[in-house]
Amino acid sequence: MLHYQQWGAGDPVIALPPLALESSAFAGVADVLARQGLRTLAVDLPGFGRSPAPEGPLTAARLAEPVLELARSLERPALLLGMSLGGRVALEAALTEPGAFRGAVLVAPYLPWRRWRRAVGLLGRLDPSWAERVPLEKAWPLLKRIAEVLERRPDLEHDWLARAAVRVVYYSSCPATRAAFLSATREMALDPASGPDSPWARLPDLGVPASFVWAGRDALIPRDHARHVDEVLPQADQIEIPCSGHFVSGAHFRCMRHAIALAVSRTLAAPPGRPARRKARGARSMAPCLVGASPLEEERAPDPEGARVAAF
Repeated sequence: MLHYQQWGAGDPVIALPPLALESSAFAGVADVLARQGLRTLAVDLPGFGRSPAPEGPLTAARLAEPVLELARSLERPALLLGMSLGGRVALEAALTEPGAFRGAVLVAPYLPWRRWRRAVGLLGRLDPSWAERVPLEKAWPLLKRIAEVLERRPDLEHDWLARAAVRVVYYSSCPATRAAFLSATREMALDPASGPDSPWARLPDLGVPASFVWAGRDALIPRDHARHVDEVLPQADQIEIPCSGHFVSGAHFRCMRHAIALAVSRTLAAPPGRPARRKARGARSMAPCLVGASPLEEERAPDPEGARVAAF
């Protein structure tokens, strides 16, 4: 059974979190989307949070199955919003059953690395059974205390993504969660970078409007992913947040939140089955930095489309 939390009312947005995080990570984003008249259904991916892991390896296809079931149960097609691993799962769900979705917003999605394949391949040797060899469950009271202290830091009060990341310290005391982490990591490493089954080869078949959001200070996702996406899916919208990290951005968390809201608005504005917007090939919009901006200024920050465009 797929656990999820809901915020807001209106057209549905299914939000899929990064590896090891759970649905509360989207509380801040959901608040912004609620002001746009959208209902966010943020899920715990199978094996994490309150969603039990299925039998077998946690491949993108396996993780996408209950997401598809949730989408089919809704009264109208949902927009998919996925971050990191959640972005890879969102892509898989949209490729598998595009008719179930209004579009897809993929934030720093994991896609197979085309370079350094040998190094990435080492992660393919991870064995989920190793989770039993590290008895962290004995330390859960200490880990929980550490997570609670870190989460109460004043600078994290409104940064729900960072707060969810902090709680992973505590969640790691669960052997099943550790096994899910190792399994999902291994399957991402084994995702083929070439051939007909590769996400790169399948990306041109994406039948819904799509927007990609990249972080300029991302240390995990190669920067050339944006260029590769432009090569195989030139009609996709692409936004970069120059000041943000992979998904934990420190003082720039509002910059990421705003860029995600922009990507959602653009994608929903596109006709079904059409590109999210028309753009010059090899270009992406640069999202504004909102550090120091008031909440009202954040809400009224303009769409950078047409104002500032950078080449890949």
